[in-house]
Amino acid sequence: MIQFTFVTQVSAQRDVVASQFDQSLLLKLKPPLVTMRLIQYDGQFRGDELKFAVGFGKFTQTWHGKITQHRYTEKDWLFRDEEITVPFPLQKWQHTHALKANDSGTLIIDRVKFEGKNRIYTLLLCLPIALMFLLRKPPYHRWLSAR
Repeated sequence: MIQFTFVTQVSAQRDVVASQFDQSLLLKLKPPLVTMRLIQYDGQFRGDELKFAVGFGKFTQTWHGKITQHRYTEKDWLFRDEEITVPFPLQKWQHTHALKANDSGTLIIDRVKFEGKNRIYTLLLCLPIALMFLLRKPPYHRWLSAR
């Protein structure tokens, strides 16, 4: 599996940021040119599920994930979603969303592990997945920074 970690600093306090991690934010983080329709969103607690249709134009596939870990302490907050079914050419997916308080507000840490159907697909997925998470930085700042 390949792993990427993306870190974004926002100026709001961790509990405020955590309260905004919901289905509304998920839809705001949609990459450009990608169609996405939310089918199910239970939340971020262990056992919750999310499902959406994702694709380009009329070509869509189902992305179905389950929250496998959730932790909320004085130091950090995190939840992890893992694949039940993912679109081709993905085979495995694990995304840990973590929030850590610091003197400037909150660090949003997206840690992604993924694998394609084979090594070639895995390598071909690196750039689109990296771009997808880099494109989250402006919406994170826009929607999650202190106003």
